[in-house]
Amino acid sequence: MKKYINKASLLIAFFSVVYLTSCVEGVELATPNVAAPVLVLLQGNTFDATAPVSVVGRFYELDKTGILDQNVGIDSIPVSGLQIRVFINQTEEVGSATTDSDGRIVFQQPWSGLGVPSPTSGRQIRLEFAGTHKNIAFRQYHNVRVR
Repeated sequence: MKKYINKASLLIAFFSVVYLTSCVEGVELATPNVAAPVLVLLQGNTFDATAPVSVVGRFYELDKTGILDQNVGIDSIPVSGLQIRVFINQTEEVGSATTDSDGRIVFQQPWSGLGVPSPTSGRQIRLEFAGTHKNIAFRQYHNVRVR
């Protein structure tokens, strides 16, 4: 009889715990997750110590109106006239550019302008390309390295 009571009380305790923990509501994120308003494609990763850093960026807005039509799909539209600011160390602005009619910018800066007075092989810097499109801010990270 005691064996039956022990098993029954164990089952009741188990189901009580399962029931009480299954009704917990999820906590909202502290910052909302918002999709980036533009697609950012950056080219140029490794540069000689004597050459300036030259990163080419392309900025596209994605038109998803034809996403369900296999003949149309998602279209990439270049964003022209977009002001892009380039940062290092999250807050130190090292340059800015505006996209042309093809949604393209070229960022050029000597290593000394990026806080590297004497570049050595393997040294790496994280650039941050930031802007605002349709009142939504975005930031794209890009690493450049000394060859």
